[in-house]
Amino acid sequence: MKRAIPVIHSPSGCSNYAVSEFVIAEKQGCHIFTSSLLATDVAHGGLDRLRRAVKEAVKNYNPELLVVTTTNVTELLISEDILQCEVEGLRCDVEVPVVPIYANTLRDTFYDGIDKALYVLTREFCDQKASGGGDGKQPSVNIIGPTKGIFNWRADLLETLRLLKGVDLRINAIVPANAGIEDFRNLPHADLTILMYPYDFGESAARFLEKEFGIAYYTEVPFGIEGTMEFLEGLKEYFPSISKRVEEFLAREMRVWGASVIDDMDISGFTIADSPVAVFGSNTLAYGLSRVLSDDLWMSLAVIGIKNGMHEALVGFFRERELGGTKVLVMPGKEQIVDSLKSASPFMVFGGFTEYLASQEAGIGSFIPASEPARYFSSRYLDAPFRGIRGVSYLLHRVWEETVKFVYAYKRSHPREDIRSEEGLMYEEEALKRLNGVLARVPHFIRSRVRFAIERILRERVRGRKVTVKDVEEAVLEAMRVGMK
Repeated sequence: MKRAIPVIHSPSGCSNYAVSEFVIAEKQGCHIFTSSLLATDVAHGGLDRLRRAVKEAVKNYNPELLVVTTTNVTELLISEDILQCEVEGLRCDVEVPVVPIYANTLRDTFYDGIDKALYVLTREFCDQKASGGGDGKQPSVNIIGPTKGIFNWRADLLETLRLLKGVDLRINAIVPANAGIEDFRNLPHADLTILMYPYDFGESAARFLEKEFGIAYYTEVPFGIEGTMEFLEGLKEYFPSISKRVEEFLAREMRVWGASVIDDMDISGFTIADSPVAVFGSNTLAYGLSRVLSDDLWMSLAVIGIKNGMHEALVGFFRERELGGTKVLVMPGKEQIVDSLKSASPFMVFGGFTEYLASQEAGIGSFIPASEPARYFSSRYLDAPFRGIRGVSYLLHRVWEETVKFVYAYKRSHPREDIRSEEGLMYEEEALKRLNGVLARVPHFIRSRVRFAIERILRERVRGRKVTVKDVEEAVLEAMRVGMK
């Protein structure tokens, strides 16, 4: 938020970790204060140090807002009521608004913390005297959700703004990224609240606005061609006056971006179709990416990993994928991710830095950054949207880029040096010669996919011994039968 400084009541190590995560993810600096608790402060809760940190932050930077929050260390020392009482006292000592947010880090997830912070800030600063609703001249909407530290939030926000402005909707307020107190104060002056991450965070704040001011909230997310159409068509129910504009805008989107996707799929679709992929992310991202990859790019979902608890609204969606053969993991640890990747052997993995490390350990060569934590990923992958029809076009090109890299990385080694394949299979010398001979007759641009299909069959059939020539011939015939279905 603009001119807002967090004060973390914690040992200095906890705040250093928070700063490093933020700076690496956002590629920008920030001011974060800490009470720098010592071991000798533990018995007394360290509230004196918290008071000093708050006063120092006000003196040095003159912020518009101070947010006091906790970590797991201080949550063992003080309760939420004690923190609230302490902040009430601090408000008498400084002229800046001070808001306490008890994080519950021992119980809640990262996304739960964002949801609570949004609710507290909305309740604290929204204009309580407002009657609710826009000015009646032009339909207006709030956008709740864009948050620094969330993967690709800028590009996805810009695409969402483009869609909304394309159908003549006015943006009333965007919170919390780059927002100030005034933006939270303006939240009641809108006709509708749109949640960018409805299955992860923001719903508590939206429900508060609905209860207090009668402002409905909207949970559709524009992922994929069909999803984008559903997102814009659904807005017509709230704003009938934009119906014609929605139809015109969608027609133009399909002429420009839809046609581009169709043309590109004519070229690359036969290569990437049915390729198994693994997707890891929050509820919203896992849901949206799964729709794009399976419905628009014709890929096969091998693994879906949900980093926070499965949202009740998506249970049916993920259960349907499970019935179709997809392995669905909820809040998996790294070991579970590695095991699932080894067993499912996806061609490509979408995820964050944790999944990148797991994919390397599992021997999966193709990886696309798609989730937090995003540290160490090149910023060139963070500037294009995943949402909207433009997002489908971008994802198609990223998948194709990884496919081409994988294809041209294929090398046919000398048989004696390649007795063990990259997939961990052990070959007899003549069996490997037979396999390489078959692959030599396959066009180079699909050779890697053919080898992937053959070796997947071999892994299912051959255990505890070397692969023979007969095994290779049977696997080749089976792969041909599967490919012709």
